[in-house]
Amino acid sequence: MRNIEKYYKNTENAAPHPLVKKIINMGIKPDFAVDLGCGAGRDTIYLLHNGWKVLAVDKEDTKESILKKLNDKEVERFSFKCQSFEDIEIEKNNLLIANFSIPFCNKDYFNKFWEKIADSILKGRIFYWEFFWFK
Repeated sequence: MRNIEKYYKNTENAAPHPLVKKIINMGIKPDFAVDLGCGAGRDTIYLLHNGWKVLAVDKEDTKESILKKLNDKEVERFSFKCQSFEDIEIEKNNLLIANFSIPFCNKDYFNKFWEKIADSILKGRIFYWEFFWFK
């Protein structure tokens, strides 16, 4: 099993990240979110369960494993792109989530990728990300 497959297997039933839960608990009206580097879908699924429309993006095709956890109404609000960050086009959104995924962008493309992120977020909306850290 490749490391990435092991990661997806280990996180397929993980709870959403705490700050994603906090965003939902803020009472913001559900709208359109982009989950960059969605992995096994922990945040995507949580957002869909809470009424959001979500575009999930990952370099691995995890679409089918996410679809298994959605009801018919949630499937209607779900879309998926299997692609790398280097050639991504990001739709305008009200919430952009990028947990532990931004560092996977090729450093030669990072500035352009960051501009796309900044340009995609509608004014007054939320960008939430986490980077890696060492203890």
